[in-house]
Amino acid sequence: MLKTALMSAVATVALIAAGPALAQETTPSAETMQAMPQEAAQAPSVTEVLRADGRFTTLLAALEQAELTSVLESQAAVSIFAPTDEAFAALPEEERTRLMDPANVAELREVLLYHVIAADVASDQIPGTRGGVPTAAGAQVQFDGTGDAIRVDAATVVEGDIQTANGTVFVLDAVLNPAASQAAMGDEEAVEPVESTPPTLPEEPTGDAMEPNDPLPTTPE
Repeated sequence: MLKTALMSAVATVALIAAGPALAQETTPSAETMQAMPQEAAQAPSVTEVLRADGRFTTLLAALEQAELTSVLESQAAVSIFAPTDEAFAALPEEERTRLMDPANVAELREVLLYHVIAADVASDQIPGTRGGVPTAAGAQVQFDGTGDAIRVDAATVVEGDIQTANGTVFVLDAVLNPAASQAAMGDEEAVEPVESTPPTLPEEPTGDAMEPNDPLPTTPE
């Protein structure tokens, strides 16, 4: 079972899934921005940090292809489990090509959102725990902190707690696959499941870009 600290992160995600009205609150108001410390307001966003790092060019290209870049930048608190360029290169070339095909943008969005948690998670919440946590894709991903390194499904966190203005980046050595979710395989130590239904994504690209202030896809009421 996950400890109370991580359970609070799960509860946050469950609340975000409660409805559109709550999801709208993920974008800070002008008054909130004015009240923030100047250094926080000037800090780079999560995607700006990924861009400046240099290890995530494939991930950034995929976010652009899926029209998720501005959506992530507009969120108040997210945790991104970011596969490196080497992690993407380890995928079969035909798989990478298929995912980046505009005809498969719905599947690409689902894969990318499986790497996102709509809450700010810290690595010190995970050691000694194991369990499933809901992602922005709707499916649960399994955190496992019972070993020497933090595992996210079959991937390993090689660097954690990279802070940004609107969340935290965890560097992964592999690309996650929602179809291979270890949490969905019935781990007996997983947290009790949060009732949720994966959002319905378009089966083919519509050509309409997401607006910057659109909330991340979450479970409808």
